[in-house]
Amino acid sequence: MNHPEKAHFENGELAWQLKETKTIAETSGVLGVAEYGEAFDFPVKRIFYLTNIQKDAVRGCHAHADLHQLVLCLSGSFEISLDCGINKATYAMCHSGQSLYLDGRVWREMRHFSRDAVMLVLCDREYRYDDVVRDYKTFKSNLKL
Repeated sequence: MNHPEKAHFENGELAWQLKETKTIAETSGVLGVAEYGEAFDFPVKRIFYLTNIQKDAVRGCHAHADLHQLVLCLSGSFEISLDCGINKATYAMCHSGQSLYLDGRVWREMRHFSRDAVMLVLCDREYRYDDVVRDYKTFKSNLKL
């Protein structure tokens, strides 16, 4: 899955970007750091995580009207497929220290979760204010607005 580290929407705005998250190896373990201004540049209003995901589960299958997220894999691995209307990519996420910035307008699907996968997501808005787009045709038409 060798794709460019970032993609843009047709209007030039950033759709997604893979980033290296700072990790510090210590004798007692590894410390991972995602700092505001480096790994992400939005205020965090919500944090959620996925764990104990069923072997054949497919998560996501949606986009958002307006949202910024930072996705991290804290343990195990999973794949994330992205579509911004002009670019599509699939990335293997693992606990290697990479993070993934996502604009909400990107269609995303996550699958192939390992048994020990833990996915952590930082969001710039609370869920109750989030407008989730669950229909792929609506997602495509929203990109033309």
